[in-house]
Amino acid sequence: MVTPSNSPGFKVRAARRGDAAPLVALLAEEGITADAHTVTWIISHPEMELVVAADALDKAVGFITLSHRPILKLGGRSGVIDELLVTKSWRRRGVGRELLKKVVERAKVLSVKRLEVQSHGAPDEGLVAFFKACGFDLSSAGVFRLK
Repeated sequence: MVTPSNSPGFKVRAARRGDAAPLVALLAEEGITADAHTVTWIISHPEMELVVAADALDKAVGFITLSHRPILKLGGRSGVIDELLVTKSWRRRGVGRELLKKVVERAKVLSVKRLEVQSHGAPDEGLVAFFKACGFDLSSAGVFRLK
């Protein structure tokens, strides 16, 4: 199959149960330990969305997760993008932007009133620039964690 020059060479779709092991492998590439059971749980969870970017052979090359829940003080749903990962060989090819676009569209369908991105550790300049280019602003909200 020949991919037209204007085609990105990937598709974005909802995750399926068969994606669990490949997504665990993508996380492992980044030094993140995960298990297929948890990925499957997320795929089937009613307040989670997991979206996959797949190459022409339907091999996962990236993914994004959105958790959403009702919040009293918002009078509606709040959404958090917990994970966004693209394998190194597919970075800077529009995969992350398309995954983010798909989740933002889904958040609108769910009537999410506030959408945030969870960053583990201080975000670097590239990450800040990426999310700003996608319409997000860096928040000064404090996060407290139980030790």
